Amino acid sequence: MCYTCGCKLPYEDHGDPANIVEDHLKRAGDTDTIKHAGVEQAKQNLLELLEIQREAGDLANPKQSY
Repeated sequence: MCYTCGCKLPYEDHGDPANIVEDHLKRAGDTDTIKHAGVEQAKQNLLELLEIQREAGDLANPKQSY
């Protein structure tokens, strides 16, 4: 999906650049911060943090650090 709306179309931003799409994650995977580990690592990191937030009941209001 555009990773935000639930449409399950990973490349479709529906005309709104605020929607997260695959290209955002590809660019995130090519940052110095994760040592250019790639999109798979960027997604894994995202999944891990979201799971931590979900388990803590913090999805709507995440903490500054976990």
